[in-house]
Amino acid sequence: MADTVQAEEITIEVLQLAIEEALREAFPKANVCGYDALTQRKGSGRKHFNLPALVLSLGSFEYDVPTTTEQLAVILRWELRVVCSKKGGKAELEVRELAARVASFINGNRFGLKVKGAQFVSAGEDQFSPDLVALEPWLVEFEQSVCLGTSCFIDDFITPDEVYVSMEPDTGLDNIDKYERVTEDVIDELPTS
Repeated sequence: MADTVQAEEITIEVLQLAIEEALREAFPKANVCGYDALTQRKGSGRKHFNLPALVLSLGSFEYDVPTTTEQLAVILRWELRVVCSKKGGKAELEVRELAARVASFINGNRFGLKVKGAQFVSAGEDQFSPDLVALEPWLVEFEQSVCLGTSCFIDDFITPDEVYVSMEPDTGLDNIDKYERVTEDVIDELPTS
């Protein structure tokens, strides 16, 4: 995490919504939804679950490298179920192809946020989702390192319009009249050491 500056506060909800929106843009023919869509489908019938579908859920998260910002650094482990219909002769090939395209899209993606790029972990048949037993599901797993919470550093730095310099011993508030405004000419005159 030390090599990534995360300027804005990130929550799991913000990241999930950003991932879902990025998937909708990249795969406009797929139904992108959260895992709750699977449980709603069970009660309301399969006809309300459009396929192919990309079903995103957060599987787990764990502690990452500590930060100096007093935020909680975590590695989020996402599960993305790629779900296709078993109808048609090429269902197995289609779901694998879509899973591969999704994995390629996810790897390194920041989803429009100032966070470290996601890392593809694995993909394979999803044999453990009873809600998807009559469908053709594959599970794509990826990780994302983020800092949760608000940074203790307040970013209220104002970029100066003008810069002034002076040389020792003529520095400090008592020597303000000896400072020169930095321009191209002043930079060229400054000593190199």
